[in-house]
Amino acid sequence: MTPAAGLETPEVLVQLGAASAVACVYTFICHAFLPRREFHGSPLYNWLSCLPIQLVGFPLVVSLAVGSFDGGAADWVAAPWSAMDGTWERAYLLLMWGYLFKDCALYAVGGGMDAMYWAHHVVCWATVFNFFYTDLCAIFLVGGSAMEFGGASQTLHLIFAESQLMDKVHVTTMTASHVVACGMAVYYLSLPAAPLAARLVFGTVVFGLSFERQKYAMKLHREAADRFAKRA
Repeated sequence: MTPAAGLETPEVLVQLGAASAVACVYTFICHAFLPRREFHGSPLYNWLSCLPIQLVGFPLVVSLAVGSFDGGAADWVAAPWSAMDGTWERAYLLLMWGYLFKDCALYAVGGGMDAMYWAHHVVCWATVFNFFYTDLCAIFLVGGSAMEFGGASQTLHLIFAESQLMDKVHVTTMTASHVVACGMAVYYLSLPAAPLAARLVFGTVVFGLSFERQKYAMKLHREAADRFAKRA
């Protein structure tokens, strides 16, 4: 099976391996220089390490991908690999792969992941790998970036738990991110350029993740509202 992304499978595997190695080094650096105290089930440095990638890395690579495309953003979203230069799109897939893999390095510094996180990461890795072999990867870039931007707002809300502003930013951003991600999933389902099975699995994953994330975001919002009410 030859990837649509313009690489042979051995090249894809080598690049994914390199992204994994870089991600592990990134975790080791964060472990060495950032706070290690336990924070909502994970070391604080692991939460902090996500923010530059979520808030800067993903949006930057998406903007570079759109800028390198010979056409508008709407055309880019629906474009097959053959219509793209593909450099930044591949870079995004590698960045997302490494972003997930950095959590595996926690085992080398005394940490780890629970079963739910492993399930989440395995599904996401499979999705990333799939888009090396199927068209319409830009839909994943937009939806994935939106969800990670929402995730960053949740991290900031947890860090600044007594800020009413961050509570409002969190619930608004998370909700908007899920609207964008689910909208991209619906669009993906409507396009025949990718195999039906891939579209159905992708749609199911996006809607499932969005539902669970939104449910948790609203739980945090209610808890914050209770705290603010008691403080008043």
